Amino acid sequence: MKNVLKRQVFYIQIQLESPLNVASGEDEWTDADILRDFEGNPFVSGSSLAGAMRAYVGERENEWNLFGYSADDTNGKMSSLFISDLIFDEEAVMGIRDGVGLNENKVAKAGSKYDMEILETGMKGHFYLELVIREGDDEEAMLCALSSVFAGIQQGEIRLGRKKTRGFGAFKIIKLVPKAYDRENYLEYAEAYKISFWENKPDQLENWLHIANASNRMVHIEVPLVMKGGISIRQYAAKKNAPDFVHLTSNGIPVIPGSSFAGAIRHRVKQILLDLAEEGAESPVRKNEVEQIISRMFGNASDKEGHASNIIISEARILGARPLTMVRTGISRFESAVRDGALYKERTYVDGHFKLEIAVRKGKEPKDSNWMIGILLLAIKDLENGYLAVGGQTAVGRGIFAPAVSEEYPNGVIFIDGKPGLEMQFIAEALNGLCENKG
Repeated sequence: MKNVLKRQVFYIQIQLESPLNVASGEDEWTDADILRDFEGNPFVSGSSLAGAMRAYVGERENEWNLFGYSADDTNGKMSSLFISDLIFDEEAVMGIRDGVGLNENKVAKAGSKYDMEILETGMKGHFYLELVIREGDDEEAMLCALSSVFAGIQQGEIRLGRKKTRGFGAFKIIKLVPKAYDRENYLEYAEAYKISFWENKPDQLENWLHIANASNRMVHIEVPLVMKGGISIRQYAAKKNAPDFVHLTSNGIPVIPGSSFAGAIRHRVKQILLDLAEEGAESPVRKNEVEQIISRMFGNASDKEGHASNIIISEARILGARPLTMVRTGISRFESAVRDGALYKERTYVDGHFKLEIAVRKGKEPKDSNWMIGILLLAIKDLENGYLAVGGQTAVGRGIFAPAVSEEYPNGVIFIDGKPGLEMQFIAEALNGLCENKG
């Protein structure tokens, strides 16, 4: 065993940027109850944090530098990074999200209804990292890799728990304080895991983000949109005297979940690819390859060939929207009369604005993701121009959007990695290069 030269402890305070479900495997209250300690307080295990970080670092670097490895009974390396559980600093704000699987005709699949327990957006918590430097370790490389983890968290590229590619599990660091311990001050290590020790220490997050390699692992797309009417993504009310159907909210703010955007965009991308396949010999894609391309873009849940989505769609918080409660009734299409027992009350939201945020994983070569982005942008253009609706009751005008305009961008704008006006370049590249990159 090599001698320990130094220990560097990091106190990290975080805030949830989207709902979080780290499941316990229990289903007492929902189909996926969140993980709790023996006192009933929710937490995120250190193993969940470590898994998310290791997967991120391992995409390009040698993750064993930080996380170690085990080759066989005699060869291996102990992990240099120890990660505590994530503990929340305030009373938990809980919620329940329900959903149902839909087929391509937006009809519910039999047996696909589910619900899950979540921690709501905005909750704050903290955890500790401890980096152990031993003889022979490349300290500079280890600190650089760790700084890239901090940058990945801030960019929303490291997420926790379930439904990570559909908006859940995003969090941000709001305070980071490191302290090194060596033979000169090793007695102070006894205070390292007491929260009172860190409370008045200055934040050093920006210093560590400056160390990180500036290259993102994903291409980030932002689309500012406004609603042209109401939105209907139902959260079924259980409170007495509440409307029968209410639009989904998070901490009282109406939201559009990533899964709703993903379903609509995936369906439109498939339509676009099928239309391209019908164009004949000049088409960059053949009809029998459409499902393969869709699977590569949006993931595959099959047991044998399953893989995560390469497209991450965040949950959108609708700002400036007005609640609107309506009483409606079902009408018999044959009698043109009210159906018995079909009266119901519904609350929707109208006239809001939001930012659609999508991230696409980069491949080893730029062309590996550029074709994916180009095809995706074609569907986003339909969404932006009101040709693609999201959510329920789209046949009666719900879920239709328009570009958010400003003095600087009177026709609306799509930002790709923070830069406007690049979408046509990506679309042209996708159509020219899709055939050779789809494999």
